[in-house]
Amino acid sequence: MINTTGPAPDRLADAWQRVRDTSPAGEADPLVLDCARRLAADPGGEQAHVWVAGLVAMSGHLAWRPGREAGHAALDALRAAVKELGGRPCPHDDHPYEAAMDALKDEVWRGDTGLLTGEPAAGDGDGDAGRVLCPGNVAGWARLAADVIAPFSVRRIPVGAPKHHRSRLSILSGIVNDYPYGDPGEDLIDEAAGLPARPTRGVLAGYLVTMNATCWYAASERITDRAVPDAMIKGIEAALPLLDDGPCAHAPGEHPSTDDPDYANRIGYLLRSPGGRAEIAEDYGWDEEDEEEHEDEPLDAWVCPAFLHDLAEETLTALA
Repeated sequence: MINTTGPAPDRLADAWQRVRDTSPAGEADPLVLDCARRLAADPGGEQAHVWVAGLVAMSGHLAWRPGREAGHAALDALRAAVKELGGRPCPHDDHPYEAAMDALKDEVWRGDTGLLTGEPAAGDGDGDAGRVLCPGNVAGWARLAADVIAPFSVRRIPVGAPKHHRSRLSILSGIVNDYPYGDPGEDLIDEAAGLPARPTRGVLAGYLVTMNATCWYAASERITDRAVPDAMIKGIEAALPLLDDGPCAHAPGEHPSTDDPDYANRIGYLLRSPGGRAEIAEDYGWDEEDEEEHEDEPLDAWVCPAFLHDLAEETLTALA
């Protein structure tokens, strides 16, 4: 049963909005734990949309370095909401959360989900309270937040990377296939400088995979300006300390191959958004109705810190 003796949701909402990736765990985690416990107590209840909204609002903190208890509690609660709400009958062809997915360039949602008020989020002119508060929409936001916190941990996310990611992928595809559209040196320097200070797991993984996919071009005779590989080295060296240092959970041979630069380049940008990762899962033949992991296809190996550390070291060697 939800504890109703705490602060009301409208007062909590202001506190949730102030939680960012820069928020100290000591300040943010109590808010996360309170919100997660309320959602876990009744993940399919009438107030579920409120607590999902809270965890989405705090996803920047949750995707960076929350306390272990807070991170696990939030993920468990979101997945419980997905399970309870995601399979309910729905008369809608689409939901407002789908329109918001194109704004997830760095994976952290900074807008209004509409879940607290029942009103459409900005940019969703066709929304109405029925669609906003539809269990399918609430489950959709829960899926996005869960996948940002723990990539590939949920299913049935709509396929489609943000347009900005598609544009960058196209530019880099020209480079790795040796027909650059513009100045490849400038494009690679821009890419090397593009990692956020506190990236999500998906964005960090995508960045390091992209650096590896393009390093052969930067290290070839096609690039004569030493500033290009130096910029990439600087970016990778800044990224390495951001990787978790936990043990690898994968068996020998389960880490993916990056031998094909064109394929790795595509994966590098798809890893950076829930919709992009859904496309990777579709390529792997996942059943969209299946919410469980398949042991023979560990998609989370793409974001494994041990795999990414080795990949980064390989890239640095190529660029040296």
